[in-house]
Amino acid sequence: MKLMSAKPLVDDAHRRGYAVPAFNTNSANYEMTRAALEAAQELHSPLILQEYEPNAEYRGFTYLVMQVRSLMDELGISVPVALHLDHGSSLASALRAINAGFTSVMIDASHAPVAENADLANKVLSVARPRGVSVEAEIGRVRGNEAPAERRPGRIPLPEAPPEPGPVTTPEEAADFIARAHVDMLAISNGTVHGVFRHQIGMDYDSIRAIRARVDVPLVQHGTGGISLDDLTRLAAAGMSKINFGEGFRYDYVRHFLDVTENSEHLWHPWRIQREVKDRLRETMKQLIRALGSDGKA
Repeated sequence: MKLMSAKPLVDDAHRRGYAVPAFNTNSANYEMTRAALEAAQELHSPLILQEYEPNAEYRGFTYLVMQVRSLMDELGISVPVALHLDHGSSLASALRAINAGFTSVMIDASHAPVAENADLANKVLSVARPRGVSVEAEIGRVRGNEAPAERRPGRIPLPEAPPEPGPVTTPEEAADFIARAHVDMLAISNGTVHGVFRHQIGMDYDSIRAIRARVDVPLVQHGTGGISLDDLTRLAAAGMSKINFGEGFRYDYVRHFLDVTENSEHLWHPWRIQREVKDRLRETMKQLIRALGSDGKA
């Protein structure tokens, strides 16, 4: 099956009241990519695979495209899959992703004034739409991607929760942005924070419902670290049509890798360690798919 734009996936979720899982592969990590594809195929779920811009810079923009195409063929994947550039910072990076074969891009100028944010989104739309590539933008700001104030080497303790809830996008802000740039998906802030946490409970469901009623564009949830399965279900029901996952996967990857390395009979075969890590990640992803209600929707 060919890779496809994320637009028909999120449009269907928008209409039917579930959310498409958007799993970040953290630099096209093989175990994460394969686990996501296996989980989606097993549960007949649509899937968006993502990569952060710095990951693509490190691995190469074409690497994830080639990896996913190869795995889809090898595993006989028949569910719809889109490839999305997460938090693209410029028109140039969006073009690199599109030229490499990504079928969806995010342009994130949420830190800029709304006019500048919308202007950049429209520039990306002008090159993406003719090529059938979907575009996501963000209004409001989901905090947590800022560089840490101090170096924190090694396995740092997992924070219990964000120090405070993040900001909340208003319906007026969302409507104003969409009037300026009619993107295919709109990421909003609703109290969550990017990062890895044990718990996160600051979501503003009323703001999601109010924006959903005001703006007829699929909404995107960022900053899901520590959110419970029950609350993910509530987010989908409130109106989030695409829900991103990334930070938790990289934490789980390291945690599982250390556990399997120390406690399994791998006999120094890296692939045996990695296969077990992949299988554990797949089970987590299946839980997330069910929580979002996307199982059986492919």
